[in-house]
Amino acid sequence: MISYQAIMQQLEKQLVSVKHTSNEQQIREAFIAIRALCDVVLDGQGETQPKSQHIPQMLVSEPVTFNTVKVTEEDGANGDSIFDF
Repeated sequence: MISYQAIMQQLEKQLVSVKHTSNEQQIREAFIAIRALCDVVLDGQGETQPKSQHIPQMLVSEPVTFNTVKVTEEDGANGDSIFDF
């Protein structure tokens, strides 16, 4: 999670850029950035637990092995190809 201090520093940076420009496009971009930073803080309040680097158990489990039996008794079965019927 991003600390409040880091977000406040970015907010201050955007406010300084707004104060020192008269270009309306740059002012709008700075306010959009400020809105996005505020959304990060406000959306993050619902998360009470920090996100962990947890790997689901099914991804860690041992690989499944299948018992394969080569069919050689049927007519036309002539090898290990998946197209041998």
